[in-house]
Amino acid sequence: MFTEEIEIMKLLSEKYSDDIRIFFKSPKSIDEIISFEKETGIRLPDDIKELYNLTNGFDSNIAYMNLWSLETIKKHFNEGYNDWIEEGDSDKYIVLGSDGSCGYLLMEIAAGKYLSYGDEGEVMPIDSIKDLLCWNIDHIYDSVRDFEGDDKVNNYLERNADRL
Repeated sequence: MFTEEIEIMKLLSEKYSDDIRIFFKSPKSIDEIISFEKETGIRLPDDIKELYNLTNGFDSNIAYMNLWSLETIKKHFNEGYNDWIEEGDSDKYIVLGSDGSCGYLLMEIAAGKYLSYGDEGEVMPIDSIKDLLCWNIDHIYDSVRDFEGDDKVNNYLERNADRL
């Protein structure tokens, strides 16, 4: 499901290495993802499991989406680092990383739904992780591309225009 998005992000990082670097962590096996779920008591939706099966998170040197590793998520959840979310609500969410727009990417534990938690406390639903990745690819590409751009990225964005 996310193979193309990861490939496009890697291509952007390689082609525009003077401007952007995206660091992908080694993928997690299905058994490791299941172990995370058992240890935390949190059931991850299938789409995010698939993403972690491709990469155990990624970081970038620019202020776009970052996906935390399962180890970081577990540490923050177990040690109560989520208490800034809303008083009394911190055990309802896990933080998956940053959303690419100065906020955090959250997952509502009970519903398995994704949310953007802005820097001023505003909460907005995110339809899908794929939409969020596509939006971030578009913004990264828009900030670094040269005049001609890249055919592979242009084709990807044209096919996914409805997600932007």
